[in-house]
Amino acid sequence: MKVRKISRFLLAVCFFALSACLLFILLISLTGYKPDRETVLTDMPGAAALDIDTLEILTWNTGYAGLDSGMDFFYDGGSKTRTGKAAALENLEAIASLVARNSADFVFLQEVDRASSRSYKIDMLSEIANRKPLYAAFYGINYSVFFVPVPIASPMGKVESGILTLSRHIPLQSIRYAYPPGQSWLKNLFLLDRCFLMCRYPLKNGRQLVLINTHNSAFDSEGEQRREEMLVLKDFITAEYEKGNYVIAGGDWNQIPPIESAKHYSGMVTEYFAPLVIPADFMPPSWKWVSDGKPTNRFLNAPYVKGKTMETLLDFFLISPNVKAIHVERMDENYQHSDHNPLVGKFVLSDIIIATTMQGRPLRSS
Repeated sequence: MKVRKISRFLLAVCFFALSACLLFILLISLTGYKPDRETVLTDMPGAAALDIDTLEILTWNTGYAGLDSGMDFFYDGGSKTRTGKAAALENLEAIASLVARNSADFVFLQEVDRASSRSYKIDMLSEIANRKPLYAAFYGINYSVFFVPVPIASPMGKVESGILTLSRHIPLQSIRYAYPPGQSWLKNLFLLDRCFLMCRYPLKNGRQLVLINTHNSAFDSEGEQRREEMLVLKDFITAEYEKGNYVIAGGDWNQIPPIESAKHYSGMVTEYFAPLVIPADFMPPSWKWVSDGKPTNRFLNAPYVKGKTMETLLDFFLISPNVKAIHVERMDENYQHSDHNPLVGKFVLSDIIIATTMQGRPLRSS
């Protein structure tokens, strides 16, 4: 009799646990962030044409002010989800101060939290944007889940995060473009909704400057999701260039660029994170991948130890043939406040337009 009662009790517990899990998944599914393929953030048809031929861009994955040098991270082979609150506030102050004192015309930031448990509900967007009062701010959400249940022992909880572009100039348009989802339906409920953020500027010469802030996938084990994202981006930027526009894309690509000085980073992998190398023939040869070849990211399987922790190159620029890189330099912050180092690039826009097909053959010049 006792055995029967215990069995009924265990069945009831299992039933209620399963029901709770199903209700939780249903709730996440119904309330989860479901962005359109294109989300217009601003549309300013009267934006003044810019009379510029040089520009400077700072790009930095801020690690939600939580991935300082003392942190490891459970997705990357560590065990933690967040640093202490005092450390998070110190990280944010350092990040906001660096951005504030930098004179770049445009700033591309990734992993900027607004109301996340992992960053103690700090509004990083406001804290950073308020330090640049003369810059317009454009924010594309790429992670919005009211409760991420992993790791079980210390769940990540609520996450609201995105990519942020700060601009000295007012764009004609700013648009969030969604990358295609690449994981299973269940995983997609709790993972990032990857995207790139495009800002378009009219120029005095009648053409347009197209700037792209991107944050690509990291933990798709086979790399298929990253390849699909790159094809979407490639179609977009080549179409813009063939219109005669200038294109600069930058951010955290979670991949290694196909440049000579980056080849040795391809061996830097862990069980959990294996950055792909972008194929050398992915873009026509007249397009340029731009970096100084120095590492911009450190692995998070353990706290950072200089000279011991593995580092790789994930942050860089891609420029169209009518753009020339004058100077690109990694800022060595020693991963003190983020698992990424900032990268600054200075570029000049050329009057020479050489539109290309996907095979790199010249179509026209002017």
